[in-house]
Amino acid sequence: MYKVGVVLFDDFTDVDFFLMYDLLGRTSDSWTVSILGTKPEHYSHLGMKVKTDGHVSEVTNQDVVLITSGKRGIPAAMKDTGFMSALNLDPTKQLIGSICAGSFILHELGLLKGKPLTTNPDAKSVLKNMGGDVQDLPLVVEGNVATAGGCLSLMYLIGWVAERLFDSSKRKTIQNQLIPAGQLELFENLIATTIQSAELESSHSKASKVDS
Repeated sequence: MYKVGVVLFDDFTDVDFFLMYDLLGRTSDSWTVSILGTKPEHYSHLGMKVKTDGHVSEVTNQDVVLITSGKRGIPAAMKDTGFMSALNLDPTKQLIGSICAGSFILHELGLLKGKPLTTNPDAKSVLKNMGGDVQDLPLVVEGNVATAGGCLSLMYLIGWVAERLFDSSKRKTIQNQLIPAGQLELFENLIATTIQSAELESSHSKASKVDS
């Protein structure tokens, strides 16, 4: 099975972590999920305690690494040199993703400098001022790195992971239980189209670089 590492820190946004963890947990035969942080437990913005399974440095052993978010948690995490230096990520060997302001960390690590990315709408101007090429899109894919903007865009991010590792059938198995009654076709079209558009844009970007 694949190994998925979810990176956590204090003051993380509750929905960004818990929805991500819930989605990942809706399949038991595809991957194992480890919560990685700098302490044995981290507290959310609303005070929920989450125990970690290992140190953040264990991201090097993961097939997939997903960065959570937090309005206060992200700035604090980025100032933590021990945390940042432990994030040894390799997009040539791993799938790497972030939700909302988690893209700040990927940008700061140099994985997306000069490359398109997205974040939650409230953080867009800040990331632009940091030099980020911020797109007004729910999902942006750049090779093996994906950023998702807005908490509910976790449906796209986890769907992208499922399709990259398996196929659309696996994605549907994970997501269909969460879709509102009577709106399966509506949401399926939206999710599928969003992921396909992000992948297509990534392919066009690669082709442009080759041509130049």
